Amino acid sequence: MISAMSTVPAVLSPTFPSPKLKQTTERRRHNIKTICNASFFVHLSSASLCPPQRRRFCVTNASFENFGGLKKKMSDFTSLNYWVVRDYYRLVESVNALEPRTRCLSDEQLSAKTVEFRKRLRHGETLADIQSEAFAIVREAARRKLGMRHFDVQIIGGAVLHDGSIAEMKTGEGKTLVSTLAAYLNALTGEGVHVVTVNDYLAQRDAEWMGRVHCFLGLSVGLIQKGMTAKERRSSYSCDITYTNNSELGFDYLRDNLAGNGDQLVMRWPKPFHFAIVDEVDSVLIDEGRNPLLISGEANKDAARYPVAARVAELLVRGLHYNVELKDNSVELTEEGIALAEMALETHDLWDENDPWARFVMNALKAKEFYRRDVQYIVRDRKALIINELTGRVEEKRRWSDGIHQAVEAKEGLKIQADSVVVAQITYQSLFKLYPKLSGMTGTAKTEEKEFLKMFQMPVIEVPTNLPNIRNDLPIQAFATAHGKWEYVRQEVEYMFRQGRPVLVGTTSVENSEYLSDLLKEWKIPHNVLNARPKYAAREAEIVAQAGRKYAITISTNMAGRGTDIILGGNPKVGGFT
Repeated sequence: MISAMSTVPAVLSPTFPSPKLKQTTERRRHNIKTICNASFFVHLSSASLCPPQRRRFCVTNASFENFGGLKKKMSDFTSLNYWVVRDYYRLVESVNALEPRTRCLSDEQLSAKTVEFRKRLRHGETLADIQSEAFAIVREAARRKLGMRHFDVQIIGGAVLHDGSIAEMKTGEGKTLVSTLAAYLNALTGEGVHVVTVNDYLAQRDAEWMGRVHCFLGLSVGLIQKGMTAKERRSSYSCDITYTNNSELGFDYLRDNLAGNGDQLVMRWPKPFHFAIVDEVDSVLIDEGRNPLLISGEANKDAARYPVAARVAELLVRGLHYNVELKDNSVELTEEGIALAEMALETHDLWDENDPWARFVMNALKAKEFYRRDVQYIVRDRKALIINELTGRVEEKRRWSDGIHQAVEAKEGLKIQADSVVVAQITYQSLFKLYPKLSGMTGTAKTEEKEFLKMFQMPVIEVPTNLPNIRNDLPIQAFATAHGKWEYVRQEVEYMFRQGRPVLVGTTSVENSEYLSDLLKEWKIPHNVLNARPKYAAREAEIVAQAGRKYAITISTNMAGRGTDIILGGNPKVGGFT
């Protein structure tokens, strides 16, 4: 196995030419360190705020109405996040001051800045020394190539990422554009930057979209996708900025550790990791953080027993021959069940060491009770493929362990693949700890801040919105029955459709998405379905691009969840727009 990375260096914080800005940066570094190492409490004494003779006051309805807003403003000023963000505005002022000069540069002069920055780094300057200039250059490049200028709060988001923190930004605030700032700045060292998304679709979208900015500035951009050859992967990892998803990144690292010689390596060894920006960081490092990525080798044993056990499981009746424990997904055979199974298998003891059937029967029962087609897995090309419960996507490289996958294959009458033994494994949390510098962005990280601090020493910085949020979040509605819930959804969709409003309906499984689709077909409501089935997944880009069109109804699993950008009115640049 190839050894892990060396000592993690201190996270760089932005500094600026003037002494006042440098002092501000040191204060921000101290504030961020305070988030990591201490609790922050502010206590306001009522006695100090008001003289004893004036403590009595009259409470009115207006007082209660205004108290909530006053409390919020007070909490804003007394939170450490407020002061950290306030310090970042010094950087914003510096970047804004450089904007008139960068606007005057020609395209050639703008792209030549990359060569200049790299030369300055070789002569002893640091990333902190050139940060404000680099951000100003990226802002101008994005304005010219994408027609999008970074807002001031997006400059703050880029600085948070560069500082090795997590930028929490609300939905629609432009996290994808924010990533270009930190990616460009850290790519100037030539050691490689990984921008990690949650799936192939988003990695390709961001590489093609944001890659235009980096390529305009003279950086090379690579993309890692499922099905690429080792040569293509090696070329992409050698680029200044590489877009990939967390799964492909993890398996490439495992395969490199199993490589027999240097020609089989695809990553940048001996230092494959330098700096990563993880999109939807809470999903990758917390929700899926402890899920192991496994590379297995075959251990061909007893494949013929699985179909036989599956037939026995069909004979057994729940509650009579076996009991189910839903809490830990376990099954237990009753005396009647043991007797019937032994009779069917013509054995005197299911647990006989020389003729062991118990494991196969128990797995067959688990496959029967807990593993549902179109919920936990789909059948495609005569294979049982796992559906990731968090992303709604098919994971072709994953297999359940301990004989469960073979039991599912037997239940579906598919070819039984041999039992496997794990030859390499790593969790996402362990994988991303190998980066000397790590950052992330998401819309929902503050609730997991303690875990991020404990495991990665990464504080969460709440970046303010560019404009006040006017979205109205309605309360959750609960229904006594599933039938009542789906009937209500159908009526709500039909009401919105009559108004011409685009609707996105999120479901938890392939099965539920197709059930709702059948309900809408009964009322002849036109709609699109997006789930893990090949006929729908192949049209993912088109369906998502046009989900915001007038009268568009889209039923989706969580494939159209994190990171998906749905534009109101539809996207005329993607096929299917009329």
